[in-house]
Amino acid sequence: MTGNVQTEEFGIPAVFLLKGILYRRQEEAWNLLLRYRQRLQDYFAVLDLELFVDEGEGYAYLRQREHDQETENHFPRLMSRRTLSYPITLLLVLLRKRLLEFESEGNETRLVLSLGDIVEMMRIYWDELDTNERKREDQLQLHIKKLELYGFLKPLKAEKERYEVGRILKAYVPVEKLNEILTELKTYAQERAE
Repeated sequence: MTGNVQTEEFGIPAVFLLKGILYRRQEEAWNLLLRYRQRLQDYFAVLDLELFVDEGEGYAYLRQREHDQETENHFPRLMSRRTLSYPITLLLVLLRKRLLEFESEGNETRLVLSLGDIVEMMRIYWDELDTNERKREDQLQLHIKKLELYGFLKPLKAEKERYEVGRILKAYVPVEKLNEILTELKTYAQERAE
């Protein structure tokens, strides 16, 4: 063996996790994660991060620990928070809702949507005053690219303009919060229209 034993044991999954989401399909790193989960949890706790692993869905990720403002330990944040725009948040919530419906039907294991499916989901939320359909679809494609970057959508290589909806979305938009977020988005849209 060369190098540090700790690095060889859990360095690979640690790097994947620090870069973003670790999926089961990344077999070597996933197997090391499962083998050294407790050591990884202890390792990341030093950085004030929590390790979340969903073996059933096949993903793992890190999240900054939340602290009460009163007990805030003033530890610097390693994980940056992203403020999402209204259209991206709406798209995320609609994708999560579609994923929930898909799972309740129990047909297949992967939810795959075409660009046309996504356009139709968003169409009813578009501002009626903006009549430039092409511009809206171009904007939507930019939002889709952003969600690809975040790991929520994965373009299918063999099929142009088709995307697999990542199950990691379940961790970021829990079903308990889904209706609450949809209500907030509708209120926000109504206030924008006034």
